[in-house]
Amino acid sequence: MASGGYRPTAPQNNTGVSSTGGAGSKDGQPNRYVSGGGQYGASKALNEQQGGAAMASAPSGTSASAPVEPQMPQLGTLMDPTTNPMEPITAGSDFGAGPGSEVMPKNISANTRPDENAAIVAQYLPDLVRAASYQDAPDSFKRFVNYLASK
Repeated sequence: MASGGYRPTAPQNNTGVSSTGGAGSKDGQPNRYVSGGGQYGASKALNEQQGGAAMASAPSGTSASAPVEPQMPQLGTLMDPTTNPMEPITAGSDFGAGPGSEVMPKNISANTRPDENAAIVAQYLPDLVRAASYQDAPDSFKRFVNYLASK
């Protein structure tokens, strides 16, 4: 006879056991009996002390089933007003009011190593062309590979 799996005729354990495991129960952590107390009544005092503090339990009611969503800041769009009113919205670009691209960090500036980048593209282009030839490749990826191949 096979063992394991769901057997409706097997005795079922329907006690309220905590999903957090351990010796917990649905009603919280049970009191632990500690033997060997030095004097008479020490165990009773220890049990009363353990029962005095309620253990944390899962919240009940509808609030436990409601998903908790993190509070994220609202992201703006391009058409929203600037969040820095002391600076023109075109600051950092080479058109409009405000300083140009010279105020941008150096790692955001124009490509300064075109030969090295062209060698990297040439090295990976055969693999990119093979990936673009797959039937389920996105059209945007195929256009990107065509752009790279034309350069």
